[in-house]
Amino acid sequence: MPRSQQPEEGEKIVLSEILSNPNVRVLDVGCGDGKWSALRGKVSRLDGIEAWPDYVIKYGLLYKYDGLIVMDVKDFGGFGAYDVMIFGDVLEHLEYVDALSVVDRIKRNRVTAYLIIPISLCEQDGAYYGNPYETHRYQWTHEELVALGFQKLHEGTNPNGLVKIGTYVLRPE
Repeated sequence: MPRSQQPEEGEKIVLSEILSNPNVRVLDVGCGDGKWSALRGKVSRLDGIEAWPDYVIKYGLLYKYDGLIVMDVKDFGGFGAYDVMIFGDVLEHLEYVDALSVVDRIKRNRVTAYLIIPISLCEQDGAYYGNPYETHRYQWTHEELVALGFQKLHEGTNPNGLVKIGTYVLRPE
């Protein structure tokens, strides 16, 4: 699902919460086209991590962030360098075990994580625009996310109204 189809209301909630404390270091995980780069200059530091090198060039990501990491988030070890992480349309693209490992590292590093994710069937055959990292690998449910400690902030649908999109937060305990 392209990032342009994320629910606007959920994004507004995330932006509002982050901007209520602008002295934070933020990592945009799976930054894609750089949608969340609008936070640059409004928070202490905004970095991006993108696994698909073609997006770095296509969307000019080097110019949109204070720092850019070209790496799969499942291999990233720098969670502790950030106060906030945004996973906008990312977790469903990881294998279940890898996603659980990422969530565990979020918790261990006491990072606030915002998650925007399909919570109803969102079929996608193969790579999106040739990007193998865009392949849907696991269909998350609201109940699974809550069991992991995520709190739902908003529920909406994609533009065609066929897929429920949830906006969640995981706060440090």
